Amino acid sequence: MKLAWLLVIAAACGSDDVDLTGTYMVTSDVGSSPCGTDAPITGAPAYLVFQKMNLLGHDYYVFEGCPDATGANCAEGDAFAAFFEPVSSGWSNTETESSNAGTQCFLGYIASSALLHGTDLEIDGTEYQDMVCIPEAQCTTDEAGKRGKTMPCFQHEHIAATKQ
Repeated sequence: MKLAWLLVIAAACGSDDVDLTGTYMVTSDVGSSPCGTDAPITGAPAYLVFQKMNLLGHDYYVFEGCPDATGANCAEGDAFAAFFEPVSSGWSNTETESSNAGTQCFLGYIASSALLHGTDLEIDGTEYQDMVCIPEAQCTTDEAGKRGKTMPCFQHEHIAATKQ
């Protein structure tokens, strides 16, 4: 009976996941490729519009860059534009990729987060890549995940924005 009450209380409390839904005015968008000294990104969107999506019962967030707060004429986001895992203060995402061309193996690892502190949103994303000579059977997304942030940093972006 005690377990049943705990389940009822937990269900009544709902999820503590941070809701990123909404429109945000971009106050800073900097990046570098290859990684190094970040500089302002030319042509960065003035606004970001976040939407909550659901796939097979799992919530996630995506955003599009927009020229104005109306959310019209938006462009799909880049590699750092989807967040699938709730974390403290926001959502994160980790992606791995691999492809093989003969004896060469391409490995990729992307780590990104969208953290909300009051009305201030910070998006940070970094992509790591490497081309290595390993057996074809070892050229997998698991291998990319194992190497992760130890691979050379290919691209970094940091966006600061304020919820409207």
